[in-house]
Amino acid sequence: MKKIQQILYAAAVAAILTGCGDGSKFNVSGTVSDPSFEGAQVFLVRDGEAVDSTVVADGTFAFSGDAAEPWMASVVALGLEGRAMLDFVAEPGSISLDIITDALGGTPLNDSLTAHRQRSADPALEGELKAWLERYYTSDDAASRAVAERGYDSVADIAMHRDLESAMALYNANRDNVLGAYAMGQACGTDLLTYSQLEELLADAPESVKGYKPVADKRQQLKAMDATAVGKRYTDIQGVDGKLSDLIDGRVALVDFYASWCGPCRAEIRDNLVPLWKKYQKKGLVVVGLNVWERGDAAARKAAHEKVMADLGIDYPQLVDSTRTATDTYGVMGIPQIMLIGSDGTILARDLRGNAIEEAVAKALGK
Repeated sequence: MKKIQQILYAAAVAAILTGCGDGSKFNVSGTVSDPSFEGAQVFLVRDGEAVDSTVVADGTFAFSGDAAEPWMASVVALGLEGRAMLDFVAEPGSISLDIITDALGGTPLNDSLTAHRQRSADPALEGELKAWLERYYTSDDAASRAVAERGYDSVADIAMHRDLESAMALYNANRDNVLGAYAMGQACGTDLLTYSQLEELLADAPESVKGYKPVADKRQQLKAMDATAVGKRYTDIQGVDGKLSDLIDGRVALVDFYASWCGPCRAEIRDNLVPLWKKYQKKGLVVVGLNVWERGDAAARKAAHEKVMADLGIDYPQLVDSTRTATDTYGVMGIPQIMLIGSDGTILARDLRGNAIEEAVAKALGK
């Protein structure tokens, strides 16, 4: 009898433990409503790292895991013809999602996230952005590209302000859970917040928000931008063959953060930087190409850099970022990033594009 009681007691304990475990588990039932993704790998991602993977079979996939403390997750599918992804909250319960249509639901926080997305969606704005982008890449000359870029930027500004307003509404409704951290990350992603504005928002934010990786990364980036803003002295950069200071000290300098694979970078070099170098180099201007974000190993990066110089006829000084931290130092969000530095080392302008580059140069040189 005693043995039977022990067995029954052990079974009861196991049942309790199993029940507790199940109560902290999430189960994802995923759909990929696009036949081109059949057999494709799907990754479960947390904090930018894949923590699990599977494959699409009959248009579906599944994941499960621990969510005693809910966390932000993404599913990323890599198909032969493209990539698809969707963010969701890993929280206890059964979660259904479609990585193509963005359908998501089944648990409270995911239902809230879906409602937020539906409120903030604006197909008309998205259509305008797509049209301007297509026009930019199909333009045959600098003037047409400039018109397309201005059109895109104008619509993008409207879209970003809408996104910021929507993200802050989601944050204010979810400050006490992981969705609040995600919402603050979305607000940071609009690139509308200054360092001081973000610091003010985070002053009374929970540690879970401050420590959320996208928020922490943006905070560091904005801090770097603030330290290298217009009116501040430039920060030196170590290159493969020397330092930035070796090339620019005592001269008015245009510094261009670029990569060989970046279409807009190549357009600025071809249409503006090469001509400006030829026009103003004997009048006190130095142009420095700062090669960043090249892909591949050291040999591949070197080959790509040499090829772009030959393709575009670049003969002004070059600096290849040896530590791959130059963009972090200046808080660069995207390339091309073209900045003007005065002869005394003061940053005179950032984010220069198109005709604004020569206007800033002429003013700095007093021409």
